[in-house]
Amino acid sequence: MSFSQAIITDEGLNFPDNRIDFKNKKDTLVLNRTLYKDKLKGFWLGSCIANWTGLPTENKRTDFPFFTDADFGSGKYNYVLDEDPWGADDDTDIEYVYQHAIEKFDNPLLSGPQISAEWKEHISLPLLWVSNLAALGQMQNGAIPPATSLPENNPMWDMIDAQLTTEIFGALAPGRPDFALQMGHLPVRTTAYLHSEWAAEFYIIMYALAARTNPEQSRKEQTQWMAAQARKRIPEWSYIADMYDFVKQSYENNDDKENWEKTRDEVARRYQHTVTSGYNYKYPWDAGINFAASMVSLFYGEGDYKKTIRIGVMCGWDSDNPAATWGGLLGLLYGHEELENHFGKTNFSEDYNIARTRYKMPIPLDNFTAMADRGLLIIDKIVKEHLEGKISGDNWSIPLGESEIVKAGAQEIFVPWITIEDNDPAWEYNGFKSEYNNWNASGAYLARGYANCSAEITFVGKAVQYYAYRSPKGGNVNIILDGIPMGTYSLEDNSSSHGQYYVKIFEKLNLDPGAHTIKIIGDATEKEKTIDMLSIIP
Repeated sequence: MSFSQAIITDEGLNFPDNRIDFKNKKDTLVLNRTLYKDKLKGFWLGSCIANWTGLPTENKRTDFPFFTDADFGSGKYNYVLDEDPWGADDDTDIEYVYQHAIEKFDNPLLSGPQISAEWKEHISLPLLWVSNLAALGQMQNGAIPPATSLPENNPMWDMIDAQLTTEIFGALAPGRPDFALQMGHLPVRTTAYLHSEWAAEFYIIMYALAARTNPEQSRKEQTQWMAAQARKRIPEWSYIADMYDFVKQSYENNDDKENWEKTRDEVARRYQHTVTSGYNYKYPWDAGINFAASMVSLFYGEGDYKKTIRIGVMCGWDSDNPAATWGGLLGLLYGHEELENHFGKTNFSEDYNIARTRYKMPIPLDNFTAMADRGLLIIDKIVKEHLEGKISGDNWSIPLGESEIVKAGAQEIFVPWITIEDNDPAWEYNGFKSEYNNWNASGAYLARGYANCSAEITFVGKAVQYYAYRSPKGGNVNIILDGIPMGTYSLEDNSSSHGQYYVKIFEKLNLDPGAHTIKIIGDATEKEKTIDMLSIIP
């Protein structure tokens, strides 16, 4: 099913193609609301299929040897199609909360305080990780986006989080990537900055442009056109630009378009095993490595849903997330009906259990039809009140306006902060123990200690921050820097029974360049003391 969209120009009625002049203010996009409802249902279903198909391989292969196509199929990793209801997960649930926030505040351009209020009411542990988790702790302590994404406040600013929480803003601004970026700006900047921000915006743009694809083109041509347009947003100095260009060239130069593993392996060698274009691999949930992996599945998937998702979940690293992003985009492009035809299956569950991961939602067990209906009402308001468009019968007329995709204007910026994990061998522990499988903690490691525990590390740098886990059972620590007592700091926090991770406990800036020693000493009680990481400017 096509969008049945058209562009009205001075020359008459034409379908859009890759020759669209984004500066032509006279063009108007006409979309049928009923057909777009099917697209929104496809977005939710496509996201859920890909998310749950990818979860079994998430972080299972983060270096050589990676998965290959031979690991996928009957009796192996395979498409997940029969969830009933579909469980909310971090690839869909925060987008759901953002749609709810737009409805609640009657405002598609959410403010920082509105975002903070929604996060504190509906988003919490235990099913929250990395930059999302760091942002939440700040909001619980009074910070407001976009401050929650700045590297000096959020040591996970360059992780994947915003790539999987903000694509919906493109779906809610069909044909208008400019307004989609306006809507998505603060939600993106809640957790992402610079490179991770532009990766998230790349996807937002593609989602918005799905409504402007030429139905006479193949899915391969459509997806590659959308990607080429989104690439215009990324500054040339960003490693996100280098990753897009490298994967695209590798794909085009590869005579065997079924051998996607070749390019994936090249990605690992270029970006994980080598510092390239300023990208220094840290974790398998980096924004960078996962953006590069997503480009592999985009190009080699060639617009085919099954193929794109299969490659995405086999590609490696945080595999469910890029797969879910493309699942949502291709679901939006195909629509629910065509996605059913694609799988030869007409009995997909429409139920969506948001209560699995998010709290106090008005409709704990929702469904895709109702979610799409509410999406249409949001788009109605956007078209009339923000895009100066019209609703005629069952059609939107959306002026394309000044919808040229403008390159992000940031000058080249070097972020100096680097992390020292609690499992770094340079630590000297007495009573502390660094433990793995603490998946809410930085690097999945968290050091815990109790009565009279102590930790010491020497670093070379000119600034230091100490991050820890605070909880109702937290005790106090004394901090000594270069032999000088810095004070006593509490690790107790009662904002959540699950506590707070990635919380900045201590900071000292403007140190003399050189070697410094920090000591963290626990009190005499049996209350818990923790070390998650240090962040330093070397």
